Amino acid sequence: MARYSLLPYDTDVVYIEIRKSSRSFFGKLSEHGETRINLEVIKVSDSPIYLVFGYLPSNDLSNKDLRNYKYLLKKSTGHIKKLKWWSDGKMTYILAYKTRCDFMRVAEESKVNILSPYVFDRGIRKYVAVGRKENLSKYIEYLMKFYGSEYIYYKSINRPEYLCSVLVGRAIPSVITDKLTMSELSVLKSAYDAGFFECPRRTNLNDLSASLGLSKVTVDIHIRKAMKKIVDEIFKFLS
Repeated sequence: MARYSLLPYDTDVVYIEIRKSSRSFFGKLSEHGETRINLEVIKVSDSPIYLVFGYLPSNDLSNKDLRNYKYLLKKSTGHIKKLKWWSDGKMTYILAYKTRCDFMRVAEESKVNILSPYVFDRGIRKYVAVGRKENLSKYIEYLMKFYGSEYIYYKSINRPEYLCSVLVGRAIPSVITDKLTMSELSVLKSAYDAGFFECPRRTNLNDLSASLGLSKVTVDIHIRKAMKKIVDEIFKFLS
């Protein structure tokens, strides 16, 4: 594949990680639950309110983690006024509103755009920023000054192959909610946690089926169907 940029010479797309324990409530929840939370943040026009919508696979966050949210709210520096969560069995959803969002405010003031969703992965904030190179440079300088340069990782991803991997990754949660059945998701998650997809494998189909109380054929069918749906969606997206 030819290596070229799709963007004007003065524009860039940058992948950023803030590898420092976050003071954000969602960052602390992600760190506390050792999980990955996808976040959409929307500034309500003509209002000081920010709506925050988080989502993640249901099994990734225990009821105990969610019950501890009041404790985490006290330890965070967020300005959350209300918070609610619920689950449909596949995904856990968290909806909150806040009167201030320093993360989005700094991006707005720096004249850069944050692609949604951005992610907290075990407390580490991961996201993609788009803007003029000059503005992105100043924005990253601010992050390094505020958090410490040793905690900031960034990389230009304006080449087609990088952009594709980012966009495909953003589409995966919709595959979980729209395509996979509850049984497929449950078996796939159990197989992943048990090391079925590692090389070399830490478990086999016999042991996995025994631990789930299902026949080997049933487990094999669930895994194959789930993987086919995911791969189908990825290649449909790329075609």
